[in-house]
Amino acid sequence: MPLDYQVFDPTPCRFPLPRVPVLPRGFQPAGAEDAALLAGISPLPGDSLHYSRGRYALGAAYCCAGLGSGGALLAPAYHCVTMLDPALALGAEVLLYPLSADLAPDPAALDALLEVSSKPVKALLATHFFGFVRDFSWLQAWCAARGIVLIEDCSHTLCTERYRVAGAGCYGRFVASSPYKFFASADGGWLYAPDADALAGVAVRPARWWDELRGLGHWLERVRRRSISAADSAALAAQLAALAGQAMETGNDKHLSRSGHSAHYQPERASIAALRSSRWLAGHASLSAAINQRRANYRRWLRAVADLLHCRPLYPELPEAVVPYMFPLYIEHPLPHFYWLKQLGVPVWRWDEMAVSTCPVARDYRLHLLHLPCHQSLREDEMDWLLAALTQVLRASPVGAER
Repeated sequence: MPLDYQVFDPTPCRFPLPRVPVLPRGFQPAGAEDAALLAGISPLPGDSLHYSRGRYALGAAYCCAGLGSGGALLAPAYHCVTMLDPALALGAEVLLYPLSADLAPDPAALDALLEVSSKPVKALLATHFFGFVRDFSWLQAWCAARGIVLIEDCSHTLCTERYRVAGAGCYGRFVASSPYKFFASADGGWLYAPDADALAGVAVRPARWWDELRGLGHWLERVRRRSISAADSAALAAQLAALAGQAMETGNDKHLSRSGHSAHYQPERASIAALRSSRWLAGHASLSAAINQRRANYRRWLRAVADLLHCRPLYPELPEAVVPYMFPLYIEHPLPHFYWLKQLGVPVWRWDEMAVSTCPVARDYRLHLLHLPCHQSLREDEMDWLLAALTQVLRASPVGAER
C-alpha cells in the first residue's frame, strides 16, 4: 500500500555546502583510557554482521523477522525515510505509531494500531533517538506477548561489537546500528543478534577493492577539509545582516505518494559488507575521546541556548550514560532561522522528508527540530563559530516568519 510523504525540496534555496563537517573526521588512536574503559567487558553472545550502512542492517533484520508482502512493520512516526525503506523494499506494509514530545512510544497507540492492521504485524522498530537510551523492557515484553519481533534501532547510539553504551542493544531480537556516525569512517552498519541462530543463513559479500580505495580517498578528503578561522566568526554579523536584507527563497514543501522505497535505498548494496578500513577505524579509534568530547560539546550547546528565545533543547539534561549523536534543538520559526543557518553554511540537519501520520509531534518536528553536530572531531574554532552562528541567528528578529 502506498505511503504519503511530506517532502521539503530545498533546490530553489541554493544552500551552500556545510562549512563544518556534520560527521567525525580524522583519527585518534585508542590509548590507556580506552583500555580502562574496556576492561572487564566480555565478548558479546550471539552473532553479528557488518553492512555498508545501518539501513541495510535493518533490511536484513526485517527479512529475518519475516517481513514481506504479507506482513506489517510498526515504526516510529518521527523517522528518517531510510528506517522505512528496507521494509518497503520487501513489500511490507508500514504502520506509524505516535510518539510523545520526548520521542517515547505511546503504549495505547501501539495496541490501537495492532487492532486496525489489515496484515499481521511481524516486527516493531524501537529507536533510541539522538543517543538518549531508553528502557525498552516494557516494549520487549509487549512484543513477546504478541509474537512480534522487536528490532532495536541503535543508529543514534554508540553501539558496536567492541563497546555498547549502557542500556543499548539489550532489548531487541535484532539490533541495528551505524558506527560510521560515531567514527571517521566512509561507511559502516552493524547488525547484532543475541541468538546466534537468528542470523543463520544471512550472508554479506565483501566490498570491491576499488570501493576500498574510494573509501580511503573519502577519509583523506574529510581530514584535509579547511577549518573555520576567527575571521569567519567575526564576519557572521555582516553576513547575517546581508541575509536579513534579502528576499528569502523558501523552497517547496510537497506532498507525494510512493509505493516503494526512496532513492536513498539501493537494493544492489543491501548485502555488501562495510569497508575493511571502516571496520578498522571503528575498532581502533579512541572511544574515551569520542565519549568525552561529544558530551562536552553537547553541554556547550546547552549553555549557548539557555538564554535564547524562540528555541528549546529537546533534551535539556545530559544523563551520565548518554553519548549524544547530535544536539536536537526545537526552533519556533524555521523561516527565517533555519533558512539563515543553512545560508551561512551551518551543518544543520532535520528530517523534512517524512511519511505522513496522525502523530502531531512528528508533524511538528519535521520542520522545527534541528539536528546540530556535537561530534568529537569539532575543533575549538569550529565549535566557537557554530555557537556564534546559532546565537546570532536566533537573536535576529523572526518577524515575517511563515512556519
